[in-house]
Amino acid sequence: MHIKDREFIRGKVPMTKEEIRAISIAKLNLQENSVLIDVGAGTGSVGIEGATYLKKGFVYGIEKNRDGIELIEENLEKFQIKNYKLIFGVAPKDLKEIEKNSFDKMFIGGSSGNMEEIIDFFIEYSKPESDFVINIIALESLGNTLEIIKRKNLKDIEIVNIGVSRDKKIGNYTMMMGENPIYIISGRK
Repeated sequence: MHIKDREFIRGKVPMTKEEIRAISIAKLNLQENSVLIDVGAGTGSVGIEGATYLKKGFVYGIEKNRDGIELIEENLEKFQIKNYKLIFGVAPKDLKEIEKNSFDKMFIGGSSGNMEEIIDFFIEYSKPESDFVINIIALESLGNTLEIIKRKNLKDIEIVNIGVSRDKKIGNYTMMMGENPIYIISGRK
């Protein structure tokens, strides 16, 4: 079920906005029994919305920011999500409980500078033919991530650049105010 941004409890923690979230979740190719790892979970928006599609599946969300952890816990309670385990820490170092071949989807919303190690974890621990989606804002991060993906020989790589503008009322007029453009990289093992 799609969840609107305004429905999430939010603080100062970054959140994947609903238009970007909708495309990112679509690119994950979730199945009802998928197991998703949400890296850099933020407010939990991707993992929580993803969990609503996983009738027989599960989500592991990992977040290093204490404020993010609290927001995710509040949002899990608000949306009554039961198929989600929250991990406080940094990926991949704190994903010790994840066993090999135990998941088939990974969303990376933040890497804390560990992109290559996270991709290595995805390659080693995910099931064959697993899907990944990475959201990136900075051009330097985009270049670095693409270089890593090419070296690791991941398949079916697609890059989409999304620019979203939102309306803002200025007196009797409506202006469109642009959000940061986002690069959505998807592919598979």
